[in-house]
Amino acid sequence: MKLVIRQYLASLKERGELDALLPDLLSQMGFEVFLKPGVGSRQYGVDVGAVGKLSQDTENKVFLFSVKSGDLGRKDWDGGNPQDLRPSINEIIDVFIPTRIPSEYKGLPVEICLCFGGEIKEEVRANVSSFLDREKSDKLSFSEWNGDRLSTLIEQNMLREELLPANCRGLLRKSLAMLDEPDIAFKHFSQLAFLLTNTNEKKPRQILTGVRQLYLCVWILYSWCRDQDNLESAYLLAEYSLLNAWEASKFAFDKKNKDAISTLETLNSIHKLNVDISNSYLEKKIVPHVNRLYALSHAVRPSCDVDVNLKLFDVLGRLALAGCWNYWYLSQVQDDSQELYQALSKSVHEYQDSIKALITNNPILFTPYKDEQAIDIVMALWFLSLSDHNRKDIRNWLLGLTIEIYRTHNLNRRYPTTIANYAELIEHPIEKSDEYRNSVTKGSIMYPYLSAFSAIYDVEEAYNTVKKIKKEFLPHCNFQVFFLDESSEKHFYRFDDMHGGTLSNIDIMDEPKALLEQLVTECKESNKVYEMSACKASLWPIILTGCRHYRLPVPMNFVLDLYTQEHHTKVQEDNTLSQ
Repeated sequence: MKLVIRQYLASLKERGELDALLPDLLSQMGFEVFLKPGVGSRQYGVDVGAVGKLSQDTENKVFLFSVKSGDLGRKDWDGGNPQDLRPSINEIIDVFIPTRIPSEYKGLPVEICLCFGGEIKEEVRANVSSFLDREKSDKLSFSEWNGDRLSTLIEQNMLREELLPANCRGLLRKSLAMLDEPDIAFKHFSQLAFLLTNTNEKKPRQILTGVRQLYLCVWILYSWCRDQDNLESAYLLAEYSLLNAWEASKFAFDKKNKDAISTLETLNSIHKLNVDISNSYLEKKIVPHVNRLYALSHAVRPSCDVDVNLKLFDVLGRLALAGCWNYWYLSQVQDDSQELYQALSKSVHEYQDSIKALITNNPILFTPYKDEQAIDIVMALWFLSLSDHNRKDIRNWLLGLTIEIYRTHNLNRRYPTTIANYAELIEHPIEKSDEYRNSVTKGSIMYPYLSAFSAIYDVEEAYNTVKKIKKEFLPHCNFQVFFLDESSEKHFYRFDDMHGGTLSNIDIMDEPKALLEQLVTECKESNKVYEMSACKASLWPIILTGCRHYRLPVPMNFVLDLYTQEHHTKVQEDNTLSQ
């Protein structure tokens, strides 16, 4: 296990990775962390500051950490860059220690810690030792926190046997060994995530420890995936870990004590890590290829067209969800952070443009094979709806989708079905009889959602095409929409039991306005989504993450919120014209 951690530490970057792990490690060791890595503010050479003692025999000290990534060589020690380690130590001695240490710790001895994930190279060892020997005094000492020492401390304090049982260590090793087989890696790691976040009979401090351990395990797995240039396992496991960490940590929102605050900070770290992994996967593997005709379809290396269809709708959902997370971050930016606001705004538009290019250059996204692919379609439509300039593209896609789905029904060729088994889906349709069609299309969430979006955006032809599909091919099919209910808060984030409710037999044969009124009425009655802890904490993308990961329909409340907004905009426009 120590070798696993050691390799992981050596791969971490200096900013946002190694310096983000260090405060959690120190807190777990019993230190009081008074300074964490900051963005935009000058910290005079110190990345992390803490007070405590390494053992019962020693006195309290102020520990000041200057963090660097990888091995420490001549270039990183004193290569002429102000961010090198030697200039940073000089700044700590000259500025931070005299002026920045909190007043309550002024009388304590100070230890400057040279922290890096690798080791000091022999080429610079003598230089470092000579400098530190010259600068140390009775009140100032130095220590080396290299990858070997850090891995020992992590193993002793965050992954020690009584906190991370032997079966958990085995599950982590199995996950790492099977990274090239994402389904198998997920099977092992999901068990690990569940064990670490299971809150039964656990005290807040134990829950905090479990969430921290999960954060570290996800980081280890991500670093290995990154080294192998294969992020699929990391993507799936980060999603699952975020949902389980939320379930374990949500108790802390009502508390103000130290453990609750630390739990929320670690949860936020897992949440950011999930977004980072998602962005990394999409920006490296997907976005560069969306503008090339059939590029991603060909990259699937399919044995048949079903492989292409399943994977591209999966990618569509991932792009939409990542875009939603970036949009959420955009809404959290403070007024004085113009640079960050512009960067996130650009990212949101790039994800929207990527979705449109993906659809245009991979026409198979006009012909869903599975009814549950409505989840990915709804997420993409919802995300595109967040910007007015996408209206024309939304209407064109809705029109294209409905026409192509009608064509597949008319020709009896791979029309959307509720078949879940891959082998059966390859053979679908095995016959052209009405009996067969009725057996594989008993219910549908896709058509009501397509009808709702068509009604909201006044795509009359698309709405009428769904009516034709219903009348000519699916008079038997139960059109339904999904809502969260009273039991959803308990089961949604782990999906350990069935929950939620449906409105069945949706009538789309009437006018679009009548459908929307029917759905609005139901949404007012079935509004439990707004009582979910994620929504109360204004972290609504977690609900979409759970829907994508567990293959649950997006609650219709999300879609009808668009209708409310769209209707409000129309009223304002009409008032402006009348004036």
